[in-house]
Amino acid sequence: MNLTPERKRWWVLFVMTGSLSMIMIDTTIIAVALPQIKASLGIDKSMIDWIVISYLLVLASLMALGGYLGDRIGKPRAFVIGTIGFGVASILCGLAWDGWSLIVFRVMQGIFAVIMQPSSSALVIGAFAPGERGKAMGIYAGISLLFMTVGPILGGLITQYLSWRYCFFVNMPVAIIVATATIIIKPDDVVPEKKRFDWWGVLFLVTGLPALTLGIKQGNDLGWYSAESIALLGGGLLMLFAFVVTEMRNEHPIVQIRLFKDRAFLGDALMLMLTQASVTGVMIYMGLYLQFIMGFSPARAGVALMPLMIPVLFVMYFAGRAYDRRGARLPATVGAITVTIGLSILAVGTGMERYWIIMIGMIGIGVGVPFIQVPSNTDGMSRVEAQRRGMASGVLQTFRQFGSVVGLAIIAAVIAAEGTEGETTGDHEIIGRLPDATLNGITSIGTTNGIWTATAIAATIIIIAPLTLSKTPGRKT
Repeated sequence: MNLTPERKRWWVLFVMTGSLSMIMIDTTIIAVALPQIKASLGIDKSMIDWIVISYLLVLASLMALGGYLGDRIGKPRAFVIGTIGFGVASILCGLAWDGWSLIVFRVMQGIFAVIMQPSSSALVIGAFAPGERGKAMGIYAGISLLFMTVGPILGGLITQYLSWRYCFFVNMPVAIIVATATIIIKPDDVVPEKKRFDWWGVLFLVTGLPALTLGIKQGNDLGWYSAESIALLGGGLLMLFAFVVTEMRNEHPIVQIRLFKDRAFLGDALMLMLTQASVTGVMIYMGLYLQFIMGFSPARAGVALMPLMIPVLFVMYFAGRAYDRRGARLPATVGAITVTIGLSILAVGTGMERYWIIMIGMIGIGVGVPFIQVPSNTDGMSRVEAQRRGMASGVLQTFRQFGSVVGLAIIAAVIAAEGTEGETTGDHEIIGRLPDATLNGITSIGTTNGIWTATAIAATIIIIAPLTLSKTPGRKT
């Protein structure tokens, strides 16, 4: 396929955007399908939690390793392997016969996602000149965020009119198209360096981060002072300390610790983490709230979340252009203020059980999030030379996914603190009434408290962004 450089870079952007969209939509597409999954597989609410958290756990733990592999074997090759594997794992999820099999296949999805995603964003950055990267990443991240928000809508329609299994089956056609297009286009990449594999770094990373994130999850479920939680959290921190020491001494580390000496890069990573911590749990639980408190059907609940999606579609491009012109500091600060206001309004709306107020809050969140995430992701990638972009992408996405896990655990704990006996209203004939009335103790006051907690997390971004982010865009090629 003979393409001019101008056309080739846009094709690269198009294909890579499709891959990230698959990963993002899988975070939320099952949000409104959880009741049907529970009824279909005959599982309890604890296992339902693991169906969600297992995927996020792998993403949070192994993204840095995925970026490292992309730099070693070549980003296009890593991307194709990850894409095909993700599609196969998605088919297996749709064929799951019980809760444990679905969790195992969700873990497989996560493993191939971490091979695919860091290479994808690195290839996009490499295809565009510094002055156009914000625009490109605005499209790349913005459309992917759009798919993340459309997930509940698509999931609701599929669940109501087909089956929850098709929430996973839809990934395979996309994976085939994306992998085939990548092979045909042949994206440009730097020649992989022949270097010694960091075995000790891998050992400490793949034990430390999973133990830490699992410890956060178990602390939420079993109590922070339980023996299991303390062992996991302590062991995870110990392994991560050993990882940092190993990486500082290694000539070819998985993560170059010196990246964090750049205050702007550290700020970019923190922005991604805090944004995900503030919005991921809210998106998951709003799908449940609309069904169990407001009495919406799965399809109606999905459509009711559209105000989160529509603003993303309109502002993603402008968020990227704002970065190209002003750097990350100003857009991220404005975005953080907007998200904080949006979450505040959403909390008021859930407390009053008034959808029109909820809708206004969701619009604010949808407008603000791209102005934080697009500049931060673009800036972090642009501050690293081409040979290290897979690593940088993996680090940034590790922070982002770790934020998702932590935010979900915190918000789940706050919601669960209100008990599990919340009453539900409305017609539940389509999705079936659950024996305990809700999946995770969803109550109006519990959801409201959870969203106020998310608001507090988002508010910290308003303080941190001006102190860490740069006024000018990163310019490394």
